Amino acid sequence: MRKFAIAFVLLTFVLGGTALGQDPGNPFVNNIGIYLNPAATGSCGAIGEDVPFTVFVILTALTHDEVWGWEAGFTYDNILKLGHTVFGDHVNAGTRPGEFIVGLGSPLLAVNGNVIVAELTLMVNGFYNDVNFPSNVFVSGIYFSLIDPIQGPPAYLEASGSTGVALHQAIGGMGDAQLSMNCDCAPVGVEESSWGNVKSLFR
Repeated sequence: MRKFAIAFVLLTFVLGGTALGQDPGNPFVNNIGIYLNPAATGSCGAIGEDVPFTVFVILTALTHDEVWGWEAGFTYDNILKLGHTVFGDHVNAGTRPGEFIVGLGSPLLAVNGNVIVAELTLMVNGFYNDVNFPSNVFVSGIYFSLIDPIQGPPAYLEASGSTGVALHQAIGGMGDAQLSMNCDCAPVGVEESSWGNVKSLFR
C-alpha cells in the first residue's frame, strides 16, 4: 500500500497541471536553498582540497506544513558530488543527471517553516582548479516539471494529489549560486538552535 501511495504522488508530478501554486511571485516564501548546517544558515564557506563535506537541501519559509514530494535540479561548478541522501519514505524518479523528482509515502513535516529534504556530500577537487578558486552549486527546475511542461521552477507538493507550489531560489534568482565555497564572501553568523529543534527537522 505504501508503494502505491508513493507511486501516486510521483504520478501527480508527471501528470500534474500547469497551474502555479500559491505565492508564485513572492520570493520571500517557499524557498529552496543549500546550507552548511541543518539550521538553514550559511551558504558560503571555505573548505580544503579533497575534503568531503556535507550540505543540506532545505525548503524554507514554507506556506504549508507538509511536504509530500519535491523536484529540483542541481548543477556543480568546480565541485564534485560524491553522493546524496534523500529524507523520508521516498522514491526518486529523476533520471536525468542532477535531477530529483521525489515522491513521499508520508509527508515531511515543517518545523518553523523549514523542511530538510536531502543531504549532498561534496568535495572541492584540486584537479579542477586551485582550491582558492570559487566552487558553486546551482539549483534549477527540471524538464517536464510539475509547474511547467517544458522547464519550470523547483516545486513541492503540499498535499497528495495537488498541483504543487513553486519554490524560489533562497539566494538571488534563477542562475545565482545557492552554495559557494572558497569564494570572497563574508563570514557567516551561526544561529543557536536546540538539539531537539535540529532533530525535529529530520522527521
